[in-house]
Amino acid sequence: MFRFLSFLLIMIGLAALSYGGYQYYQSELAAPKTVTAPPGSISFDGGNSTPVISRSSNSRDLAAEMEAMADDAFFGAESANSDFMSTLRTVPIAHETPKSAVFGRPFTVSVAVDATGDSTAADALSGSGNIVEGEAQISSSVQAFVSGPAFEVEPITPSTQRISPLTENVWRWKVTPNAVGSQELVIELFAMMDDEALPLRTFRDSVNVEVSRIGQVIAIARSVSPITVVAGGIGSLLAGLFGFIGFFRR
Repeated sequence: MFRFLSFLLIMIGLAALSYGGYQYYQSELAAPKTVTAPPGSISFDGGNSTPVISRSSNSRDLAAEMEAMADDAFFGAESANSDFMSTLRTVPIAHETPKSAVFGRPFTVSVAVDATGDSTAADALSGSGNIVEGEAQISSSVQAFVSGPAFEVEPITPSTQRISPLTENVWRWKVTPNAVGSQELVIELFAMMDDEALPLRTFRDSVNVEVSRIGQVIAIARSVSPITVVAGGIGSLLAGLFGFIGFFRR
């Protein structure tokens, strides 16, 4: 019995070390990286596409010049935007989210756009979840994205699609909840304007995420720091090894 308990501690320790090491590795990969730029230069912070202007006491003229350039670019693009907006079409749109969700169990989110002349886009969806219908102005090419801080999102269909006059365009995502309770899910549509994304429509849905007993265990494991898991794994492994050594010394 004592030998079995020692063996069990060793296995638990190895499992904890593996899990903690993996979680630590994933957290390092997900950590944002900031590029340090010299004073007066323009840099980009990690994956953010918004330029960050680094200013010093000797760069006031440069800052004023950059602000003037930004104003000129904004007002110069106003007429171009007006011309582009006149090319947009108003069409039916519908999206579908689940009636309920379970922690750690993926579900599908769908968005449909109908530019065929039909009065609804809902008939392109499965109908098994909550369907919200509306209208949206679209261009000939549309991007669609799903996001939410409590969800892991994986696209199933291409994010950018050319609008078809023959059948509905449908976007689908595999969405996995990583938190429980009422969570916000955001669906965004963008028109493509000279390889740039112009926001068209945003939907904000609330998804109630429940948790099973296994999900509770997973949630507790994820809430523990990887360093704590590794430390606990080392302690369990050492306790098991000492138990084995003590057993064979008898």
